[in-house]
Amino acid sequence: MIQDETIEKLSRIGSVRLFKAKEYICYEGQPGEVMYVIIKGTVGVYASGRDESLIEICRIGAGDFFGEMSLLDDQPRSASCIALEKVVCAAIGRDRFQQFIDACPALSMKILESLSVRIRRLNDLLYKSNAASSINRALRFQIPEEYAESHDINEPPYNMSVLTPLSALCPICGKSIVVFNMKKMFMTPVDSKANGRTIYKECDPAWHNIWNCPYCQYSNLYNRFFGLSAKEKENIRQTLKEQHIPALRQRPDLKSPFDRLIIHYLQTIHINRTANDNLLTGRLWLNLYWLFNDAADPLMKSYCAEKSAAAFSDALSLEEIPDEESRLAIASVIENLRKGELGKEAG
Repeated sequence: MIQDETIEKLSRIGSVRLFKAKEYICYEGQPGEVMYVIIKGTVGVYASGRDESLIEICRIGAGDFFGEMSLLDDQPRSASCIALEKVVCAAIGRDRFQQFIDACPALSMKILESLSVRIRRLNDLLYKSNAASSINRALRFQIPEEYAESHDINEPPYNMSVLTPLSALCPICGKSIVVFNMKKMFMTPVDSKANGRTIYKECDPAWHNIWNCPYCQYSNLYNRFFGLSAKEKENIRQTLKEQHIPALRQRPDLKSPFDRLIIHYLQTIHINRTANDNLLTGRLWLNLYWLFNDAADPLMKSYCAEKSAAAFSDALSLEEIPDEESRLAIASVIENLRKGELGKEAG
């Protein structure tokens, strides 16, 4: 419970907002200018899992808070938060954050405790990242020779109700763009395969996981698109200028919606090559594998299968996957990729 006195202080410092049941309060990967303190109701916190589905991290209620990290480090949201029932929140903007700290010391202490836990987790991740750096392969960007011809394929039909537009500035060129958040929590699975691909009624997530700036051609996974340091931004600008754009100019035939999507995936893999996240790399190549399975392109299917299996194998050998169930699932995907079995399940 949260005391009436604290609610009154929060109401003066910030603004009171109401959210309906099943309403997204914030989206993973989008910029954040506001933190929330829950006055009434329950909020679910969700992050993207290995198979692009949403994993419930926790449920929080009155007196709890979320979104504070985006105010402190100016990075995108690390999770999506969804109202599980009628929710009342106090929204605190960055310009009122210090006032909130001064006026609500008990809640401020909870934030400090939360930060301590996050720092410990980040230290563990940094250790694993350093261990993984020995296998980092900083290759130049290229469109695979196996991608021999264009595929005249349009995006499958989708329900616009599961896509929410977000107008924001591209972190690379600074121009205003529109990207679309997926409401994965409310998408209906119609087929869930043992290989990790889930088919949804409303849309195919493989077509919406990658965001792209049409001006500078920067592409990245939706939850990493805005989360860049100053050095990363400069490196990406240079990479786009010296590698990506020249490579794209050499393949003017790749112009269909499907071709552009594939190129955005390839750019995303290349941009994230220094992150030492083999699980992410494997997942991206697996998405490409499925897309080329849909396109009936055996050469690129084989190419993507090899790349995905190699990245997943590195993730296993470097112990990037913490739980046994996920390790077994990844091992099964690797085996099926190398046997060429995954495409048969889709057929």
